[in-house]
Amino acid sequence: MAGVLVILERSGDELAGIARELLGKSRALADALGGPLSALAIGTDAGLIAEQAIKHGADTVYTADDPALAGYTTDGYIAAATAAYAAAQPRLIMAGSSFQMRDFGAALAADLDAGLVVDATDVRVEGDTITAIRPSHGGNVINTYSFATDRPAVVLARKQSFAEATADAGRSGNSQALSLAGMQIRTEVSATTPKSGAVNLTDATIIVSGGRGLGNPENYQKLIPPLAAALGGAYGASRAIVDAGWVPYEHQVGQTGKTVSPKLYVACGVSGAIQHLAGMRTSRTIVAINKDAEAPIFRVATYGVVGDVNDILPLLTDELKARLGG
Repeated sequence: MAGVLVILERSGDELAGIARELLGKSRALADALGGPLSALAIGTDAGLIAEQAIKHGADTVYTADDPALAGYTTDGYIAAATAAYAAAQPRLIMAGSSFQMRDFGAALAADLDAGLVVDATDVRVEGDTITAIRPSHGGNVINTYSFATDRPAVVLARKQSFAEATADAGRSGNSQALSLAGMQIRTEVSATTPKSGAVNLTDATIIVSGGRGLGNPENYQKLIPPLAAALGGAYGASRAIVDAGWVPYEHQVGQTGKTVSPKLYVACGVSGAIQHLAGMRTSRTIVAINKDAEAPIFRVATYGVVGDVNDILPLLTDELKARLGG
């Protein structure tokens, strides 16, 4: 076994951001393992995704192009992945850590008798050993997993843990169609309906969150969404104000809400309870604004501002609009 196989997620006819991240990271891992970087494109028009994956660093892309794979099912994706594994014989299989991929990854690891790590934030090759890093217990514990060399490892990575691969228009590679003649799908998906007004915080590169320090729900609505809009980001909330009914649950960041890793996280009037830190402390840059200089949020912040958010945020929003032309 050698090299890496990346399971490609897509957004319509485009590679999803997590796929570009995994291709960027896996290119270096495959080189360190002394093998090729392979990828698997699943679903109708998989060839379009394969072309993009090659431009982003893949050597060979296996395609499972079948109408039965237009929507996710465990059986269908496992059939495609096991066929790709048989063809590529990778040492490491990489995928994102979305809800669907968690279902998929666990099933694939069981079928291949492979090791499994979910929600990894880093993967390394050290000599002949593959190591995955996964934070737990609100980020207070860093778990290190090492995999044996005689069987593959399945690693599901947290979004925005790695830099995205950049496309090289002149790059070439191979695309191979997989035979799925024996595929049996026991689940029928009759329809899927996106939730109206749903917020996808896990995909956001910039998040502005508010907490009890804002004082009331009117201040939240007056200050947080406008700042998020000025930055081109999404807006979140602490558990306390979600429980108080200020903001719908889909905006909640924390251990009992969404776990996020944006490039920029702005915490406004958020004290930094342990369960909230568990959901955002892996953000690349954290800006905390709170009038309590001893608030726990400052312990994880990259930059901190001690002051009343109700005074600071209008000034900050106006300044950003002026500078960014918003």
